[in-house]
Amino acid sequence: MKRFVKIYTSWLLGILLFTGCDDYLKEDSGDLLIPGKVEEYLPMLYREGFPRNFNEEVSWLYLMSDDVEMGHLELDPDDESNATRDKNSQDAFNAGEGEEPYKWERRITSYADNFWERRYGNILACNLVIDALPEMEYVEADSGLYNFLAANAYAMRAYHYWCLVNSYALPWSEENLDKPGVIIRTEPQIDTRARSRSSIRDVYELINGDIEKAEKYINVATFDGNIHRLSEPAVLLLASRIALFQENWDEVIRVGKLFLAQNSIVLDLNAQDTTSFGKETGLSGTPFTMMNGSINKEVVFTFGTASYSPYQYLSTSGVYYGLGFRPSYSTEGSLIQSYEEGDLRKTAYFLKDIPAKKATSMWEEDKPYEYKYYYPVKYRQISNSGTGKPSETLLHENWRSVEVMLNLAEAYTRKNNAVTSDAIDLLNNLRRCRLASDVFVEKTTADFPNGAALLKFIWEERRRELCFEEAMRFWDLRRQGMPELKHRWYSSWETYETYTLSQNSKNYVLAIPRSELDYNSACYDNDRDVIRPE
Repeated sequence: MKRFVKIYTSWLLGILLFTGCDDYLKEDSGDLLIPGKVEEYLPMLYREGFPRNFNEEVSWLYLMSDDVEMGHLELDPDDESNATRDKNSQDAFNAGEGEEPYKWERRITSYADNFWERRYGNILACNLVIDALPEMEYVEADSGLYNFLAANAYAMRAYHYWCLVNSYALPWSEENLDKPGVIIRTEPQIDTRARSRSSIRDVYELINGDIEKAEKYINVATFDGNIHRLSEPAVLLLASRIALFQENWDEVIRVGKLFLAQNSIVLDLNAQDTTSFGKETGLSGTPFTMMNGSINKEVVFTFGTASYSPYQYLSTSGVYYGLGFRPSYSTEGSLIQSYEEGDLRKTAYFLKDIPAKKATSMWEEDKPYEYKYYYPVKYRQISNSGTGKPSETLLHENWRSVEVMLNLAEAYTRKNNAVTSDAIDLLNNLRRCRLASDVFVEKTTADFPNGAALLKFIWEERRRELCFEEAMRFWDLRRQGMPELKHRWYSSWETYETYTLSQNSKNYVLAIPRSELDYNSACYDNDRDVIRPE
C-alpha cells in the first residue's frame, strides 16, 4: 500500500475502535461502520478533524522568516564552563533539523512533509462529517448540536485548505488566481486516483463557500463554552483572516464588526503582575503566561497539543551549545529591535536568557548580566506556586481578538488607501494595553503622512503582536510583497555565509512533498531556486 494511504490508516482504525467494529480496513471500505448520530460525530471530528500537533508540523517555518536568526549563544562570564568550553564542539542545530529551511533550500527533508499530510488527514475527517450531514440522525431538541457540528466541520475544512494554499501556492492576487493551487479532495473516503492541483481561484471558492456555511450554521448552533471548539467568535475570526488574505476589505470589515460586538477584549498588560514578565516567577509566585485562555479572554479558540518545547528549533541557553537559533535581535528590522521603549510585550512575550551572577558573599544580592538573547514564552508551562514544577502546559495555538482588530485596521486603511480614524482607534485600543501607562501616547492622524505609512505601522504592530503564532509571520511576508530576507549561517564560531531570499523568490512557495508526488502522477511540484551563499 502506498504511503499516502498509510497516512490515513491510523485515523480509519480509530473509527473502527470508536464504533466497536472488529473488521480490519477493507480495500473498498464498503463494510466500514461509521457514526450515525450527531453526538457520535462530535468526538470523532474533534480528534481527527482538528489540528492536534500543529506546532510540530509548522514550527520549522519560523526559520524561513525574519523573526529568527542564527548566532552565538553566550554564557555568564563568571560561569566556570564559559572559559573552557570549545565553542565549536557542538551547535544547537546539530541536535535537530533546521539548516534547510533557514537557508531556504530547494528541497526540505521529510519532517517538512507532515504539514501537508496532516492537513489532508484532517480534511478527510471533515469530509466524512460534511458528507453525512444530510442523513445524520438527531431529534429536533438536538438541532443546536447538529448546527454546531456542521459549523465546526465546514470551518475546519476551510482552515486546513487556507493553510495549504497559503503555503504551497502563490499568494492570492488577481493575476495569480488561475495559477496552480493545491489538490481539492472532498470525498469522505480515501481516494488514491491521480489528482491534479486545482487553481488558486478554485481553492478559494471552496474555502469561501465553507466559511459562509460555517457562519450560517454557527448562528443557530448551541455552544457549550469550550474554547477547544469553534464558537461564533472563532468562526468570525477565521472569516476575517480568510477575507484579509484575499484583500476583500468590505468582508473584513463586516465580519470584524460582528466579532467585536461579541468580544472586544484586550488583556491590559499594565494590570498584570509585571514583576513576572520575562522571569520564572513574580510577586504572585507564578510566571505570567499570555496564552492562558482561562485568564486571557482575548482567546476565543485554542488548539494543538501541550508541549514542553513549543519552539523546538530555538535554543534556550548556551550551556551545551556554541551556536543556535534565537528570535532575531542584532540588525535593524529585527523582531526584538522592533519593540519600542516601554513596550511590555518585549518582556511579557519573551524570557530573557540572563544567568544570575554568583554572589561573592551571603550579603551580596545576585545581579544579572545583560544579555541580548530572548526566548518566546507565550505558551510556557504554568508552575505550581512555590514548587517550580509545571502543573500544566498550554495548547500551543490560540486565536485572539487582537488579530481581528489588526485585520480591521488594515482593511480600513487599504480600502481607500488613506489614514482613517477607525484604524487609528483600533491601534490605540491595542497599544494602550501593551505599552506601559507612563509611556503610552495615543496615535493621531497627524502621525501618518499617508495611508502607506499607516499600513507599514499596522504591519509592524501585527508582527510584534502575533510573533511565533501558527506560521503567521511567513504567511504575512508572502502576502506583503515577499520582501528580500537575509540569513547568516555560521559554519564555525567566527565564520559565516550569508544567504539571501530575493524579493518575490520562488522559494516563498513550499515544495510539494515527495509523499504526494511519489504516488500521485497527476500532481506536479513547485519550481524553486537553488540559493547559493554570498
